[in-house]
Amino acid sequence: MTKSDIVERLTRQSGLKKKEVLCIVDGFIDKIKESVRDGNNVEIRGFGTFYQAEKKARKVFSPIAGKSIDVPQKVTLSFRASKVADKKHIRGA
Repeated sequence: MTKSDIVERLTRQSGLKKKEVLCIVDGFIDKIKESVRDGNNVEIRGFGTFYQAEKKARKVFSPIAGKSIDVPQKVTLSFRASKVADKKHIRGA
């Protein structure tokens, strides 16, 4: 499911205009990114937690170059599903 699919479904369910729903969805995503970028976790109970994950520097093999390449350390946005969401929706329990 893409963001446009979510906007379409929410537009049908809410009766709001598509532009209004898109603005809400974009604002929601922006606030999550902003909060995590500021070092905060964003927990949505029953769904999961967005957080910063640090990826350590490492060496990888590049089949194109035919040699090992150093990949620098970086910080990424990550998501961990809650146990409730995992059980109910992903595993179908």
